[in-house]
Amino acid sequence: MKDAGPKKVFGYLGPSWFVDYVLKGNCGGEAIGEGTYGDWAVCEPPVGFFWGGEWIFANKHSPHKEALGVIIRWITLDTSETGLQYLWANGQIDRQGEQMAAVSGTVMRKVSAETDILGYQDMFDVFDRAARLARGDNATHYDVLINSYWLQQVGEYAEGRKTRAQAIADFKQAVKDNLDITVE
Repeated sequence: MKDAGPKKVFGYLGPSWFVDYVLKGNCGGEAIGEGTYGDWAVCEPPVGFFWGGEWIFANKHSPHKEALGVIIRWITLDTSETGLQYLWANGQIDRQGEQMAAVSGTVMRKVSAETDILGYQDMFDVFDRAARLARGDNATHYDVLINSYWLQQVGEYAEGRKTRAQAIADFKQAVKDNLDITVE
């Protein structure tokens, strides 16, 4: 990330928090002109994805349903300047004051997230467009296991212990051997 290795890196794939929590700390600087600080940009991914996130749960038997409803609406639906997502996107919730991508595209279109690490590019503009690519119709209960098989084989390939073709074949074999799904 700081352009100090023997090989040039084209780029990285990562979630929205990658900019502040990975790239900033590993680019070799803290201001434009130091290391690769300010030389980065984000672009829309080739495919959409979603993973993780924050969740809120409420019990249908709660004696405080109305109060819970107010809180849940504030967290999930309130896109005003006093709503949680707006405050989150503006860095007013995070301990470190970092702007974080909101679930709400409405909020991200209201907030500017121009950051110096990205040469003053507005990352929310890109994250909002990229979020529209995410689909949930292809999610399965096998995803965590399939991802672990995939990452294991990517590591083997990246470290030069397997060819690309062998890593792909071994990934498919692991899925076929361990899961009740058809592998092509």
